[in-house]
Amino acid sequence: MNINDIINDPEQRKRINEILNISSYLEGAHKVLQRKNFQFKGTEFITAKIIFQTIKSILDFHCSYSVGNPVSIIGDNAIATDFQKIYKKANYARLDYDIYKDIFTYGNAFEYVFLDKSGNAKSKLINNADSYPVYDTAGNYTAFIEYWLDALTNIAHYIIYYPDKVETYSDVSGKLVLISSHTNLTGLPIHYKSGWSDDFGLFDVGIVHDLLPIVDEIEALLSKMSDSITTLSLNPIGVSIADRVDTATVDKDVVGTVLNLESGGDFKYANAILDSNSIKLLLDTLISQLYTVAQVPAVVFGQSNIANVSEVSLKLLYSLIDNVAKRTAIYFKEGVAQRFAYIRKIINAHFTDELFDTLAINMNYNRPVDTSSLLDDLKTQYDMGAISKQTIIEQSPYTEVGVELDRMNVEMQDNYPLEKEYVTDGDVK
Repeated sequence: MNINDIINDPEQRKRINEILNISSYLEGAHKVLQRKNFQFKGTEFITAKIIFQTIKSILDFHCSYSVGNPVSIIGDNAIATDFQKIYKKANYARLDYDIYKDIFTYGNAFEYVFLDKSGNAKSKLINNADSYPVYDTAGNYTAFIEYWLDALTNIAHYIIYYPDKVETYSDVSGKLVLISSHTNLTGLPIHYKSGWSDDFGLFDVGIVHDLLPIVDEIEALLSKMSDSITTLSLNPIGVSIADRVDTATVDKDVVGTVLNLESGGDFKYANAILDSNSIKLLLDTLISQLYTVAQVPAVVFGQSNIANVSEVSLKLLYSLIDNVAKRTAIYFKEGVAQRFAYIRKIINAHFTDELFDTLAINMNYNRPVDTSSLLDDLKTQYDMGAISKQTIIEQSPYTEVGVELDRMNVEMQDNYPLEKEYVTDGDVK
C-alpha cells in the first residue's frame, strides 16, 4: 500500500478540500467577505459584508433533535445493563452527538474503538480532514490512514490502521520512520455515513453541502441592498445643471445645504428607485428554500407562525426533519452495531450470540410532544396487554431507561422480598 498515492488520490483530495472549505466557512470565512470596496464621492466606500450563521443553528437543531436525548440501550437485561454502564463511563452520549455533527456537516464520521490504560472500552472520533479510509477496487474497506501535518514542526504524521495492527509513522527528512506498532484489538475505524452519496458512492455529503450556495446568495443580496440604501437612498449624489459647483466646498455629510445657481440653472439629487417587491420576492424564496433544503421547521427560526399547536400540527411541522432523522438513524445504527461488536471483543464478555443479538438502541428524538396524549395512549395499550412496562419507560419523555429499570428492580425486591428458610432447634421457620 503506497501511502502517498492514497493521500494524493484525486477523489480523496477533492473530499478533503471540501471538508476544509466547510470548516473555514463555519469559522466565518464566507464568500461575501470577498466583496471589494469602491470609490464613492471621492472617498473609499466600505461595502457591507453581512454574514449569517444560520447553518450553525441548523446543525445544532438537527443534532439536538436526533441525539440531544441520549439513545436508549435495549435488549436482554443481562447484557443491556452492562453496556449501559460502559456507555456512561466512556461518555458515549457526547460521542454520539459529535458523530451526528460530523455526519450532517461533512457527510461522514469515523470512530475508532480501543481499550484504554484502565482496561475500559472507549472510542475516539477521528478528525474528518485527517481521515483517509482505503477501499479496494471492489469497494471493500481494507485499511484506514489518519494523516496530519504539524503546523509548528512541519512534520507529517501517519497512523495506519489495519484489521490486525496499528502502526504510527513520522516523515523525517522525506523518509517515513516507524514510531510504534501494536496489535489492533478491535478492527478498522467505523465509517458512519449520512445516506447522501457523492459522485463516487464511497463517501457521502452532508446537509451543509447543499446549504452553502443558498446562504451565499442571501448574504450577497442583503449586502448589496445595504450598499444601495446607504449610497443611493440615504446619501444620494447631487446633480447641478448649468452652473459648475465646486464640490470641494460642500461637506458631503451636510443635509440641506443651500446652493446659489445662476438664472436657468437647476440642482437635484440622483436617486435610484429600488424594486422592493421583486427583491422581497427573491429574498423570501431563498429563505424558504433554505429551510426546505435544511429540512427543518421554519417556525422554529421565527419564519412563520402556527395557530393550533396540536399533536397533528406538531407531526406535520416536524415531518421533514423526522424523515432526515429516520434515514440517518438507519446508517447510525449500523455503525453502533459495529461498535457493540468491537466492545464485546475487548471486554472479553462471554455473552452468547443469542443474548448479544438482542442488543440494540432506541433513538429518543427531541420532538415537542403532547405528553398527556402520549401517556394516555401508552396507558391504553398497557391496559390492553399490548405493551410491557419496559416499553412504557422507553417511550416516556420523563424517564431514563437504564436508571428507571434498576429502580423498578429495587422496588420489586423491597415490596416482594424472597422468603428465606432457616432452622432453629430443629424447626423450619
